[in-house]
Amino acid sequence: MLRNNMHVVSTKKVHYAINLNARNPAHAHLITKVYQVLDEPPNSMDPSCSGKRWETYDGTNATFHVLQEIKTENDPGASHSNDGVSGPSGRTSSNASSIGSSSSDSTKGFNVPSTSNAEKLLGLDEIKVEPGIKIEPDIKIEPGIEIEPGSSKSSNYNYCDGDEDSDDDNVEESWCTCLSSHEDDDDDDDPEPEPERLWRKRRHDQHPPHSGKKFCAECPSPSPYTTERWPSPTPLPSVIVPNTSVIAAQAPPDLKSWLGRFNNWTNVEKIQAIDELIGCCAPSQVRHMMKSIEPLFQRDFISLLPKELALTVLGYLQPKDLLRAAQTCRYWRFLADDNLLWKEQCRRIGITTLKKVPRSLPRCASPWKAAYMRQYLIESNWLHKPVASPIIMRGHDDHVITCLQFYGNRILSGSDDTTLKVWSAVTGKCLRTLVGHSGGVWSSQMVNDLVISGSTDRTLRIWNAKTGHCLKVLAGHTSTVRCMHLHQNRVVSGSRDATLRLWSVPEGRCLRVLIGHLAAVRCVQYDGKLIVSGAYDYFVKVWNPDTGDCLHTLAGHTNRVYSLQFDGVHVVSGSLDTSIRVWDVESGQLKHTLTGHQSLTSGMELHSNILVSGNADSTVKVWDITTGHCLHTLSGPNKHQSAVTCLQSSNRFVITSSDDGTVKLWDVHTGEFIRNLVELGSGGSGGVVWRIRASATKLICAVGSRNGTEETKLLVLDFDVPGACRKCDE
Repeated sequence: MLRNNMHVVSTKKVHYAINLNARNPAHAHLITKVYQVLDEPPNSMDPSCSGKRWETYDGTNATFHVLQEIKTENDPGASHSNDGVSGPSGRTSSNASSIGSSSSDSTKGFNVPSTSNAEKLLGLDEIKVEPGIKIEPDIKIEPGIEIEPGSSKSSNYNYCDGDEDSDDDNVEESWCTCLSSHEDDDDDDDPEPEPERLWRKRRHDQHPPHSGKKFCAECPSPSPYTTERWPSPTPLPSVIVPNTSVIAAQAPPDLKSWLGRFNNWTNVEKIQAIDELIGCCAPSQVRHMMKSIEPLFQRDFISLLPKELALTVLGYLQPKDLLRAAQTCRYWRFLADDNLLWKEQCRRIGITTLKKVPRSLPRCASPWKAAYMRQYLIESNWLHKPVASPIIMRGHDDHVITCLQFYGNRILSGSDDTTLKVWSAVTGKCLRTLVGHSGGVWSSQMVNDLVISGSTDRTLRIWNAKTGHCLKVLAGHTSTVRCMHLHQNRVVSGSRDATLRLWSVPEGRCLRVLIGHLAAVRCVQYDGKLIVSGAYDYFVKVWNPDTGDCLHTLAGHTNRVYSLQFDGVHVVSGSLDTSIRVWDVESGQLKHTLTGHQSLTSGMELHSNILVSGNADSTVKVWDITTGHCLHTLSGPNKHQSAVTCLQSSNRFVITSSDDGTVKLWDVHTGEFIRNLVELGSGGSGGVVWRIRASATKLICAVGSRNGTEETKLLVLDFDVPGACRKCDE
């Protein structure tokens, strides 16, 4: 306390708690402006701690605490009025005076700020207030305890720090150390005033994000790793006046013209202007940009679209992405389970018909989704499921199995022992033995309950697979019936007599005899419109089945033709001359010659533009027939060690069999070896896999020994989902 001859000058620090209600628009606007001031950098604070501010906020009521340095000059002749307390501006406030009168007597003689000076006290007097906003008189400014220089109550206090781990009822005092003094205070033993204790209580029930602390210039700089931080305010209620109205009120007069020029710029110019604008903005302005832009990218545009358009958008997703989208929200799950959406996904992987869902699969709202799930699990079984003990079927003794067909859950095997056998792929039992040929069976076809077989006895026979009865005997060839192809109710047969014959299955009579080859016909394809045949005379011929005329003779091979593929547009022929040739069926012109194999091409499979060929040189190749390029050679350390005898392919896998007694699984897209499905023992005379047939869920292998010393067997491997109905694949 300083004295002179005329006046007594007193200096004290007084704490004020300014209570604002966020539901009052005027107060809410002031709360927003106070937060702007509190976000200023620490160096804007008064080094003496005069005007130090902080806040507490419970969602509705905001209390801003201010430590204000108050100086008064008490004139000995002056008198104090009880009608009100004079504020810094000379005005009085009955509200403030009434509050001050209830406080300690130590507040008397000091200027308590009035409600009209709340903005000035909080440091907002230099911020322009939106026109029409007024500070209501119900703002409460409560003076707390005054602190004189030299007071021992401020021992080791610090406003800027605190222990947030303390309990609500036992809060450690935390004041600014620059207010500390070693002088004695007469009020040392007085209990702490209730308003001050409540003001300094910390809130532990809410844990909002923490912002950076502000320190006085005289306070030591704390370590960023050991010092607690003051909590930032929780988000303001929606009743607060948005900043956009303030910005609109302060918009520069030439804003519209500037925006007009901006809209006329190119995209590159706009981006450059935005970059420059961001570089000129203060951090608070950049934060405002972020808050304004972020909601634009959080909008659920899928929910805003009509269902048909939303499904069109989701239709471009892969199945795994659809499953992730279904976990986003209920509406997205509803869309992601749409039946037509999954029907398209099934079509992409070749599923065109619905089958009964196994009991082990979860029930789905979409039957097509259930079908896709089943196919996915089946594919996973092919890739990873341990190969269990296969079903073993014996019946042809030690004779060679010359032909093998697989339809539904029925297996048809033909042998040089003159018989055919119909097997159950589920139980492994022999259902029927078809007896009637007098020579070995070398070719066969099966559709539903219809079986057609060709033999060295020069005849074809039509059988009922259920009853085992022979329905028709088709005679006419003068040598072994070596190949055939069934389409609907007609079958084409090729013979070693160098002719082809077109037969009516229901009538059992010959419709056409196709003459033109000079040697045995080895392979034939028929699609109902055209017949394509390959023979030992090195030629491939295209025939009109209605007239029996030869449309094209495809010449180019220099040795016997052993295999054919025909898709209605392209003819692919494999020969003993090691080459594979691709022809245009319409013009008869050679399109590509595929070279790379070193021996006879024993088998081929064509799906769309992808051709898979197996060769006696122990290699398998994948080709693109539109370009003539070899995409993959299935070889490497896991390749076959002997001639490839048979192969099956799909749009996902290639399955190959060999004289080395193995059946291998490959990835058709990458050409990588996946695993061995069958490995016959190498003891004794060694095992041979003669034929293989595969469906989506099963693999059938015809195996025997090299010299006929071991019994011929059929092996059935099942990769279906557990609990699947036995008739699911029929």
